[in-house]
Amino acid sequence: MTQFERNQIRSRLYRLELDEQFVERYLAKLDRNCECYAMACRTIDRWEKPDPAATVLQALVCGLLAAGFGAWLALVG
Repeated sequence: MTQFERNQIRSRLYRLELDEQFVERYLAKLDRNCECYAMACRTIDRWEKPDPAATVLQALVCGLLAAGFGAWLALVG
């Protein structure tokens, strides 16, 4: 893997807000396993950056559904 490709991988990992120690360990792992640039990019592209807004929205929707279901049970029962 060329230095340019290593820098591209490093950039992709930093966009996921990973720390320097993890980036160095991951690059060392790629070297140990003799993985090519394309394979490393495919692997990194499958990782997702967690979206806190989506998590909060999901919790609110679940809460509303639970409240609605609870109210329906109270009216039926």
